[in-house]
Amino acid sequence: MVLCSILAIVLLVMEWDRFVHTLPGGGGNFQAARILILVFVNFLFTIVLVTIGLLYLWGRLAKSLPELHGWHLQRPKSEFTASDATDNYTFDDYLKQEEKVFDELNALITGPWTTQQPGAYSRYHQDSVCNPATIVDRNWNRSHILEAAEPAGGVLLLHGLSDSAYSLRALGQRLHKEGYTVIWMRIPGHGTCPGALANVSCRDWSAAVQVAMKGLRDRLPEDCPLFIAGYSNGGALSVHYALSAVKDKTLPQLKGLLLFSPMLGINPMARITRLYHTVALVSRNLKAQWSNIDAEVDPFKFSSWPMNASVQAWSMTQEVERQLAQMEKSGRMQEFPPVIAMQSIVDSTVVVPKLITTLFDRLRSKSSELFLFDINRVDKLGNLLNRSFEQKIVPRLERTDLPYRLTILKNIQADSHQVAAHTRDGESWTETATGMSWPQETISLSHIAVPIPPEDPVYGTREATADTGLSLGTVSMRAEPSALLISNSLFVRCRHNPFYGHMENHIVRWLSNNNPSPNSEPGS
Repeated sequence: MVLCSILAIVLLVMEWDRFVHTLPGGGGNFQAARILILVFVNFLFTIVLVTIGLLYLWGRLAKSLPELHGWHLQRPKSEFTASDATDNYTFDDYLKQEEKVFDELNALITGPWTTQQPGAYSRYHQDSVCNPATIVDRNWNRSHILEAAEPAGGVLLLHGLSDSAYSLRALGQRLHKEGYTVIWMRIPGHGTCPGALANVSCRDWSAAVQVAMKGLRDRLPEDCPLFIAGYSNGGALSVHYALSAVKDKTLPQLKGLLLFSPMLGINPMARITRLYHTVALVSRNLKAQWSNIDAEVDPFKFSSWPMNASVQAWSMTQEVERQLAQMEKSGRMQEFPPVIAMQSIVDSTVVVPKLITTLFDRLRSKSSELFLFDINRVDKLGNLLNRSFEQKIVPRLERTDLPYRLTILKNIQADSHQVAAHTRDGESWTETATGMSWPQETISLSHIAVPIPPEDPVYGTREATADTGLSLGTVSMRAEPSALLISNSLFVRCRHNPFYGHMENHIVRWLSNNNPSPNSEPGS
């Protein structure tokens, strides 16, 4: 490929030399047109060569991935699609359809998948410590409802990409204690097997969210306010629903949005994954449809990643950004409900500055708040920290006319692991002591850590996970990465939020301020 590109350039130079020598003889216009055409053809030729080279490399890399298993190649056939959402289709119908989906999944687990990966660590073996049906109180891969006797409101909880309802388990349980009716929704393509995520559309997701929100509305008195809480891709779906509800008043209307590591901006390289069908077809290798194939050891989150997940996430974020821009242009952003977002200031999954420019800079409600978890800035770690993120984030937070409240949880001083909440409302800052500190050897939160408490029995501290025997939050191994079928990010990324209790109380207070009621006491 490189040699062909060099040859194309050499031919271009030779043609230019011929062109120069023919100028005195006339026909300059013809020769100029000829050289321009040649430049254009060489440019296209180079692009084609580079594309072919990239596709070839993609195919070669795909061959190096581990072998596919049944859970990559098969899926339950009864999964919800957007076409199911007819006028008479209800959330109860969705739950019945989900029941059938899990019956089909169980038939696969107890049938063709039984001998595919023996061992103690596989979510698709019933005797495994990773079995999602037995590790905690219920199978949190499925939708779940907790109704309040005298509801203060209703909250629909939406999990992230490749994730499950488990990621917002703790938050939903707290909100139910505060008097809210809560629905944890399993988004189509999730909770079953990675093969299902490889065959789902973002249209299916948004259609299912509308069905669930109508189901929540039907379970509550008419005057009860509705909220939507979304983590990661669930955050993008939450914003998408809010935009749809502003334009379509027949949809249940929202009182506010709670967002956790919302996926409102992702790496533009995700656009290239649209080519995976072509690569798989040309290479005749199904593994080209996957960017990652890992052992499925996590009971509530897929470890393998299909290209389709990136394609659908890109489509969703682009649609949300387009609609927000349109709503701002039409002068209707004041109709958008208040938002509170909890976000680590460094995040390898989403583009944090996009959260600010795409959403928060456009908000008009003074009740909205951006809550950022800063990095651990203890001096002795200084030369180990990559601070490049500050160049794109800090200038956007130094404006004197922020249309929202800003809170940053950060070190109280350079020689202390203790943190305080610094809140800016207008032009004034206030500092609130928290009594909390960064855990030893923890540099920052991560995308996946924000909604998970340290007490979590799967992703929490070693003490918290002792009863389940699956300490994914504190995995410690020493090996060459190539020797393992699990990602080495499992050992590095923070899996739970040491400041979760403070965050949860902050959210409850925010809800109370936006929904004052006798059943919802601030800070309770």
